[in-house]
Parts: sequence; structure tokens; C-alpha cells
Amino acid sequence: MSHQLRMNSINLTVQTILVLSLALTQIANAQSILEEVIVTAQKREESVQDVSISVTALSGDMISDFGFKNTLEIFDQIPNVTADQGSYAGALTIRGNTTLNTMLGGEGNVALYFDDVYRPQAYYGGNNMLDLERVEVLRGPQGTLFGRNATAGLVHFISRKPTEEFEAYATFEYGSYDTRIVEAAVSGPLTDSVRGRLAFQYHEDDGFQDNLGPAGGKLGKIDHLTGRGHLEFDLGERAGLMLTIEASDQDDIGKGFHYWGLLDPATLAQCEAERVRAGQCVGGGAFFGLPTFGDPNLDPEEVYTELDPGNGENRYTLGTITGIARLNFKLTDTIDVVSITAYDSYNRYFNPDEDATAVGVFGGYFQFNDHYTIDSDQFTQEIRLSGVFMRADWTAGFYYFDEDRDSTSTIRDFESIQSPDTKVQGDTESWAVFGQVGIPLGDQFRLIGGVRYTDDDKKTEVLTTGVPGSQSLSSTNTSGKAGLEWRPREDWMLYGSFSTGFRSGNFNTDLLGGNISLLSAVAPEKIKSYEGGFKATLLGGRARVNAALFYQDVTDKQGLIYDNVAVAPVGRLMSIGDADIYGAELELLLIPAEQLEMSLGVGWLDTEIDAPANFFVPANFGTGARAFVGDQFFVDGSELGTSAPEWTLNGLARYHIPLGNNGKVSAQVDFNYRDDTNGLGGNELTYNEDRWLVNLRLFWRSQSERWQVEGYVENVFDHEYIDNMIAFAGSDHAYGNMGMPRWFGVKVGVNY
Repeated sequence: MSHQLRMNSINLTVQTILVLSLALTQIANAQSILEEVIVTAQKREESVQDVSISVTALSGDMISDFGFKNTLEIFDQIPNVTADQGSYAGALTIRGNTTLNTMLGGEGNVALYFDDVYRPQAYYGGNNMLDLERVEVLRGPQGTLFGRNATAGLVHFISRKPTEEFEAYATFEYGSYDTRIVEAAVSGPLTDSVRGRLAFQYHEDDGFQDNLGPAGGKLGKIDHLTGRGHLEFDLGERAGLMLTIEASDQDDIGKGFHYWGLLDPATLAQCEAERVRAGQCVGGGAFFGLPTFGDPNLDPEEVYTELDPGNGENRYTLGTITGIARLNFKLTDTIDVVSITAYDSYNRYFNPDEDATAVGVFGGYFQFNDHYTIDSDQFTQEIRLSGVFMRADWTAGFYYFDEDRDSTSTIRDFESIQSPDTKVQGDTESWAVFGQVGIPLGDQFRLIGGVRYTDDDKKTEVLTTGVPGSQSLSSTNTSGKAGLEWRPREDWMLYGSFSTGFRSGNFNTDLLGGNISLLSAVAPEKIKSYEGGFKATLLGGRARVNAALFYQDVTDKQGLIYDNVAVAPVGRLMSIGDADIYGAELELLLIPAEQLEMSLGVGWLDTEIDAPANFFVPANFGTGARAFVGDQFFVDGSELGTSAPEWTLNGLARYHIPLGNNGKVSAQVDFNYRDDTNGLGGNELTYNEDRWLVNLRLFWRSQSERWQVEGYVENVFDHEYIDNMIAFAGSDHAYGNMGMPRWFGVKVGVNY
């Protein structure tokens, strides 16, 4: 985007904020006010409107009231945040920053936290919704208080804790594709000084895709069981202990891939992007007189695979267990201490089918099926002190992280040759010290400063074809934040900040295919972020306007490049250069009338990669006479790709109809828009069209709110779209996962 267009977009955003602020003053009186959401985005409890960070938070009650079924629907209501669910992994993006990194030791740049504990990337799957108190989404680097791997931002899931009084709830949901979801929780006192809470959820469906291959069966099946328990102890008047244990079991049949050939059937030259998406092109197998491969059928409910889902193929499993001990005590009347000790273990397995054919290319076989097994054990310890000294609030702490992982991976290549197993052992050890202080400067201004020092060590040992190999990567980083808050009015805040962060380095360990020379290290990614924001509560609490403008300078940006460097095309993690990210966000919450609630979110991004002039997405496929060379997509000057749509838009409108003693009926429509994108290097072959998703919901709640019934239609207009699309470097085909078609459901709940 040119400098003039960028300035016009920024000016338009600023003008929109001012116009909205003035227009809101004209709205007629209403008695209802917006719910205040308390967050811990700065490691202490405060209103979301008092935090000089671009943060969106939804309480558990809001999530329930809005009828959101999974985290994907939450993220759809947040500007400049996108989330997709593939066959065996989810991709979460904040402000255009993401890398879907499933490698051993793979860590994204969107950090995931559950009850103040950092969780591995493998945990993100769009279903972390059991018994939540709230969800906080922080946009921009959070390197000071949260540390490594939060260069894009972070998502914090906070569970509900034990209550002083007895309470319980249960819900049952039934929907399309024989979806069944049961959730229940019970909480209350066990003795005068001990309280407990138990919660569980079971989610199962029969799959939304019919397999047209010879094995038949269903794909896209979900089978999840999650349970959590809390015990809270009062240790006198100045201390308390919370013990948490959580376990989950996930046994899914992944979504099938849809495929598109990339070659002109007459000339075998590369097709134009429009013809590819229309299904008018073929795969390279036609060159050898073999059946063409690629499915132009874009019906999301039909897919072709030779694997047998009935025997557990195309399978994804994840078993987890987590234990957390949180100790709080008052060191003095003005100093609080928190110790959080956590152990986390998971086992992950997946074997996606990545050719979608019964008879393949190249010699009649195309057994391109991956097999991954990953075992991980993680220990974390955080000790944090906080207090107030002469009106200045401060936080300081120490953090330790240790993870051991083992993995095995196998693939079959394009000629039915099974690659040797690759066995990998990895260890990550990291420690950090950090501190942040907020100093009032008179009654209207507040200065914020913080710093974090991190020491990161990673080691990996690999055995493939009987040849061992090893790599190590050590790095240190000092991240920080400096900011200024100005409150010209009680319910208004303007802020400016400069912050930095880093994402730890990593190794290319996936699918080495017997080639130990492919084991390589990737340097850490670093970011500098400049942000200015505005937050205001208007109309006596009936309206909120939050907005932010930002510029992010990313150094050694990590990217996943699909390249044919092993026995088959695989994803390789590498530094693709530097990146500039300009953007803006606007969030509006409004109660214009007593029974009407509305929200609107707008996100804008302008991204550009600064890479070496000769750096391109490689273009090679096959070997010898079978080699195929496609277009080269130069990275320098291109956008960040499918993770960075220029515009995102979301909104929600909800109208209540009181029924007196018979309760209340509420009707709701919510929507999400995502702009179109090309792949890395401007690759039009991985073009994703823009999309509108609209959902309708109807609720009834009894007067006492003990009973509730909900009916819903998701993706009302049955919009067909691609969640993610990938073209192997220089390959003759592209593939991707289709999003969910229209589906219906009903949910019944009871509270005690």
C-alpha cells in the first residue's frame, strides 16, 4: 500500500472515531448499562477500560448470553484477530502475525495462557470453553509481563473458581451432524475454610463430511471429554491456596482436504489463478497418462480420501493432564505475593491424508500420508510480588520454564517410498526476571515502565536412517515497555506506548525424510511496537468506544515455507526477512434503547515484508525427468499472506422481549467479515476469497433465570469458504480445508 493510501486509511479511522463519539451523545436515554469486565491483563485486577493495552475481554456470562459455542466464534467478534481450524491444528492470528508451527518445540507468536499458566501451541483447537470465568485477548507484544512467544499478543482463558455458596448448572445441546454436547458444573463450600468446584464437558458428533473414496465413512468427527477440579483453602487471614487438576481426551477424525490442480490440461503450463479456483486445471499426473488428481467439487460436505476413517485413519488424538498450585499471601500490608507452580503433560498423534486420491500420480501411487507422535512434559514456576508505594503500583517477578519433548514422524513420498522414521528428542529451558511500575504524574497522567530479561536454551537430538544429529540454540533477550496515560475526563483515557517482545528460535525437525542435513536452527523473531489508543465510556455507561493505531517493526520474521526439500514437499520454518505492520482497530459497544444491545468492531492492516531481493518461495517438484518447475513468488515487498487480511469487520445486535412472569425472549444476529488474501509472495494460487459469515440465535430465559433454551443457525446463508489453502512450492496442486457449512442446533440449560 502506498504512503498516501496508508495516510488516507489512518485519517479515515481517526475521523470515524470522532464522528462516533459525537453521534453517541445524541442517543436517547436508556436505563440499562454495559457490564463492567474486570481483567488481569497487567497481572492485577482492574477494569478493561483502565488498561492502556488493546484488549478485548468477554466474561463467562457474556459468552453464555451471546451463545458462542467455541473459541472460534469469540475470535470472530474481535477486530484484527482471525482463527481457522484445519484437519489437525488450529491457526490463531493477531494483527497479521502468526505461524502454524507443529514442529517439535514449535511455539507460535500468539501465546496461550490458562489460569496464568503458559500452554503449548498444541492445546489450541477451538474447543477450550469449559466453565469459563472470562477470556482476555491482548493485541500487540506482551513481552514485559508475559514474556516469550507473545510477539503478536496472547489469549488468556480464566476458569470459574469455587464459590462461597452452593451453585450448579447443566446444559445439553443437540445439533446438525448428530452433535451432542453435555456440560455440567457444581461448586460450593466443603468446610468453613475449604471450597471446591467440579466441571466436565463431553462433545461428540458423527462428522460433517462424506468420504467419496472407496473406504467410505465420515470425516470431520469430534470426540472430546474434558474435566476440571478446583480445591481452594483459606490458610488463615493472610494466605490462600488453590489446587487445580484438569484432564482431557480428544479422539477426532480430521477434516478431509479439498484439492485443486494447477496445470492447464492441454499444455501442462501453470494455470491462471481464476481457472484453478474454478476446478478447470489438473495435476501433473496427466503428463504420465495417469488419472488427474484434484477435486473441483467445493461442497464442504463431500471429500475424497483413500484412508479409512472407520479404522481410525486421518486421525487426530490429544490427551492432556495439568496440575496447578497457586499460593497467595500478604507479605506485608502493602505487598502481595503469588506463587504459581504447574505441571503439564500431553500426548499428540495425527496422520492426515494429504493427497485425496485412491490412484495417485507418479507411478500410480501417491501415499503422501504423515504420521506424527509427540509426547511433552512441561514444568513452570512463577513467583510474583506486587504492591503500592507512594501512589505508584508495581509488579516484579521470576519465571522458570522447562519442557521435554519426544516425537516420531514418518511420511510416504510421491513414489510410494516410505521415508525412514525420524525420532527427535528436545529440551527447552528458559528463565526470566521482570518488573513493571505505574507512576501517577498529577491527577490526569500516569507513566508506565517495565522490563524483562529472558535466558532461553533449546537443544534437540535427531536420529534418522541410523544417523544421529544434534543442534542447540541459546539466546538472551531484554524486552520492555514505556507508556503514558492521560485521563482528561473520568471515563476517558488516551495512551501512547512503545513495547518490544521476542519469539524464541526453533529447529526444523519435522519430516526430515532421512536427510539429517535438513536439521537447522531458526533465529529468534523480535518486534518493536508503537501504539496510540483511546478509550471512553459514554452516556452514563451505555456506550463504549475503544480505538487504537499502531505500527509494528518485526525483525527476522519466522515463516512457514512449503518446499520440496525432502522426499516430499513439507513445511520448513525459516526467517523470511523483516516486516512492517501498520494497523488500526475500533470497537463500539452500545445500548441505544432499553431492550437493544449492539456491538461493532473494525480492523485494518497494511503489511509488507522486507526480504533479500532474490528471496522467493522455492519452485521445484519431483526429480529428474519428472521434475516440474512452477512460478517463483518473490517475498520482498509482498504482504504477510493469508494471515493478514486488510479489513476485518464484526458485529452483533441483540433485542430483548420481556414476557413478565414468563421470562424473556432475546433475538440475536452476529456476523464476521474477512477480506480476501493471497499467499506469501503474493501467491494467487493460494488466494482466499473474502467471506461473510452470519449467525442467528433465539433465546428464552425464565424470570428467575433458572431455565434457558436456545436455538441457533450458524452460517445462515451456507457460505462456502476455505479455512486455509496451501500450494506446495512449485507443485502441480494446491489443497485446503473447507469451513463448516450451515448447521442448526438447540441448547437447554438449568441453573441451581
